[in-house]
Amino acid sequence: MGLSWVMKPSSPSDVDLLRNLKIASVLCFLTPIAIAIWVSRLPDPVPDFLGTISTSFFERDGLCFLIVVEKKESHARMVLYYQNRFNNPCAAKIFVGPTAKAFTDLKGLPSFEFNFSCQSGEFGKQSFAWSIPLRFQGKKVLWDVGAQVKYPSGRGILLRGRNGAAVGDHLIGTGEQAVKAVVGVSARSARVELMMPDNIIEDRERPSDLMSETIWKFGDPILSPK
Repeated sequence: MGLSWVMKPSSPSDVDLLRNLKIASVLCFLTPIAIAIWVSRLPDPVPDFLGTISTSFFERDGLCFLIVVEKKESHARMVLYYQNRFNNPCAAKIFVGPTAKAFTDLKGLPSFEFNFSCQSGEFGKQSFAWSIPLRFQGKKVLWDVGAQVKYPSGRGILLRGRNGAAVGDHLIGTGEQAVKAVVGVSARSARVELMMPDNIIEDRERPSDLMSETIWKFGDPILSPK
């Protein structure tokens, strides 16, 4: 069909044939594009709840999540919001640790490990209470992020189209960074910069008081955003 645009008719009957071939070639070219545009504009069965919290978030194998620090009264919590993009359940581990920097004392900044199961399209949160050292309060701190996600029965049907920034399956230690730097392999892991709230009471040496909450699950009514 593409050749019909450069071929010249050798007889009057070829004129109609070439014209039909040109029309067919245009339709073959435009139809997939039109279908792709139409499909991309169809609403997802599951809303993008994470998108209402932040314009950027992470993803590992179909589970999207974001990390924030929230303050309640004089206490801080490291909070993980997550959402399953598929209709089959998954099990997840999310790792968050302070990014090592030369000549930077990270004492008092702990590492966090979130463990949870996530149902079809589920949107939820987990959080730990922790004490932010005084020297970090009111400042931005860089954190490394890793994740491991497994779908025992396979991922199934896609429920939410928008994906997130990919993360590795573990936190990269300083030793591993040095080795990869020598062999010329990029060792940069996923990172997020978080603003630490101030006026936080320093009463917890380690993360504690794990809280889990399912905010929305597949089948629940979808409320209009306020």
